[in-house]
Amino acid sequence: MITAKQRHQLLLADRTRDATWITAAVEHLLATDPTVTLLDIELALRDGGAYSYLIACHGKMVQVVFGMKDWLAALKAAGLSPDANRSALARAVTAQCIAGSLL
Repeated sequence: MITAKQRHQLLLADRTRDATWITAAVEHLLATDPTVTLLDIELALRDGGAYSYLIACHGKMVQVVFGMKDWLAALKAAGLSPDANRSALARAVTAQCIAGSLL
């Protein structure tokens, strides 16, 4: 479960529209609170009306994309439905899963 302070930090990172900054915020949150999952982070972004989305890639990597159009295209390219993406995000719980490609 994400605290109000953690949600605020994520949403501030989202406002930068900088994938590197958002990734750093996600990595920091995962490293400092082992109870938080990537799904918790994605849901906090959605609840906060964020512009960025997380896409699970190959089960152990995450991609940051901006806007619903790019989110849908990235899901299609990854062969994931929104529900499958949520399930993959729920299973990937460590900071090591944040790596690789950023759009």
